[in-house]
Amino acid sequence: MASECPIKTVVLLVQENRSFDHMLGWMKSLNPEIDGVTGAEWNPMSTSDPNSKRLYFGDRSGFVEPDPGHCFEAVFQQVYGVPWTPEASASLEPTMQGFAQQAEAKLKGIVGNL
Repeated sequence: MASECPIKTVVLLVQENRSFDHMLGWMKSLNPEIDGVTGAEWNPMSTSDPNSKRLYFGDRSGFVEPDPGHCFEAVFQQVYGVPWTPEASASLEPTMQGFAQQAEAKLKGIVGNL
């Protein structure tokens, strides 16, 4: 026997990951079970230089302009930390360390001013 449900409509709002992190990522501080951000996350300015300056994520992070690249090559560099080439190996480990490096390659000096 079916019971009457008060819910008539469900709306699903889908946004890109950056929007999710801005809206919900910090909720990890309220509930540790949420896979959110802690403020300890960082990206190197150069993935090939072990002494490279680190750019840390924080709740006071500024607006980034230009927007990070969305093309295949830009996302590849963001995820794998190395520029895409036709010879790039599919066996690379996704380090998620190429975001600052890719942004700096898109517009020199932008990351250093954040």
